[in-house]
Amino acid sequence: MTEIRLATADDLPVVARLFGKAFADDAMVRWPFPADAGSEDLTTLFSILLDVYWPLDAIWVIGDVSGAAVWVPPAHAQRFSEIEAPTRDLIRPLTEDNGARYDVFWDWLGGLVPDEPCWFLDILAVASGARGRGLAGRLIAHGLAKARAEGVPCFLETSVASNVGLYERFGFQVVKHLAAPMGGPTIWFMRADPPR
Repeated sequence: MTEIRLATADDLPVVARLFGKAFADDAMVRWPFPADAGSEDLTTLFSILLDVYWPLDAIWVIGDVSGAAVWVPPAHAQRFSEIEAPTRDLIRPLTEDNGARYDVFWDWLGGLVPDEPCWFLDILAVASGARGRGLAGRLIAHGLAKARAEGVPCFLETSVASNVGLYERFGFQVVKHLAAPMGGPTIWFMRADPPR
């Protein structure tokens, strides 16, 4: 079985491309960007985000990077807004409104990350050619095991309705289902508590 490991610096461009392709149709990622933004534009977005996440030991990959997840540890999840803020000036030029929708959307999302210590599953993707082999489930279970070992919950957000059932199979429950401001997408906020 292929191991799950922390990403290396050499993995980051591969992970950014994986995320860029995987999120090409994801409303949560796409909404703040121009309608004609392609996977290259999204790869640039994820490159910026991964540069911030990598020093936090938050990026996990499976073997040859056929799957990857950003599991933000509790010490950093509570500082999500502070960690994400320096990326804004780099991301604004990718938008058509100088980041107005992006800023409002991510401020809103950041305000809904729990204040308590939790493991935060921010990004998860599996390459199209590797789907159906259980890689997403293994990446989810990996973070859940870390959270259980620490006795803290896990949290995530998704705008893809079909993802809700996947996460529910791993013990996540919808705690909020809200439409983003400014006519943004509908987001499911999900949480998995540690066993008692």
